[in-house]
Amino acid sequence: MKDPIGSFEIIKNNFIRYVETAFGTKFTGLEKERNDLLNYDKVLYRKPWIEPLPDYVSSGKGIDNLKPEDLGNSLNENETKIFIELVKTGLFPASAKLHLHQTTMLNEALKGNNCIITSGTGSGKTESFLLPLFAELSKEFTNWKPTNQKSLNVDSWWKKANGLTAKNIVDQTSRSLSPAASQRNHDTRIAGVRALILYPMNALVEDQMSRLRKALDSDDTREWLMKNGNGNAIYFGRYNGTSPIAGDLFKADGKKNDSKINKLKEELKELDEAFKKVSEYIKTELPKEEEFKKLSDEKKKEKIKELKSFFQRLDNSAEMRCRFDM
Repeated sequence: MKDPIGSFEIIKNNFIRYVETAFGTKFTGLEKERNDLLNYDKVLYRKPWIEPLPDYVSSGKGIDNLKPEDLGNSLNENETKIFIELVKTGLFPASAKLHLHQTTMLNEALKGNNCIITSGTGSGKTESFLLPLFAELSKEFTNWKPTNQKSLNVDSWWKKANGLTAKNIVDQTSRSLSPAASQRNHDTRIAGVRALILYPMNALVEDQMSRLRKALDSDDTREWLMKNGNGNAIYFGRYNGTSPIAGDLFKADGKKNDSKINKLKEELKELDEAFKKVSEYIKTELPKEEEFKKLSDEKKKEKIKELKSFFQRLDNSAEMRCRFDM
């Protein structure tokens, strides 16, 4: 904001003008007295407090400029290439420069040190802890073997037309989803948790899910994984009260809990429909909006990526669908 005081005065005067217009009188003296009173600190407003903040110190480096020493010398040449390419698909723009605290965090974390990042709003704290995580994943990525063929209904079993019956959705032995319905039934690598990201409020979780979808499940990331991942994906999921679904797929006596299975199907169907609606909006309505028309091709692409990131995708997704898949 270039003129915070001017902006404050405009907002204040607009409110006063509204009061004087909506409740105007014919008495000049009364009007002046009211105006003087409304223009007094602690009556209608508080005088602004302004805290000037210096720019964060830049490292002078973009993602493409990172060297082995910036990565704690823990990645080889091929792993570094994988890391840079993966990060550029959605986590960090290629044109942006990293702050010094981001490169410091990246270097120290990859050296094996325990790190804490404390910095202001909008300073890139999320990237500070995700960049080392993506670097560690890049080291594993090069060793992942090709996946097997997916089962026929794995991306559609919750749909009525070509879905599965409750009998085929769950497995009596594992007391969870059956191989036909399990999201990762085609994987050959050993599944396991690589990182836990904990938040005190769901509002923060929602924001971070959007970031992770752009970084690991955007169209750009999917295209890159198709070329480089041998069918593998980097999975992530949200495990809280909104994760489909609470409860067990089996009753205490070991029988299938059909009501829970059907509830899971319905919730997944709703998620599927929500993403279809936003996709249709992006295809038919968004191009007609005047503000969208004014954007450059690059900005339009970013706008579309942003819109899609607010919704979970179920088809061929890297985002874990439900508690039972996780």
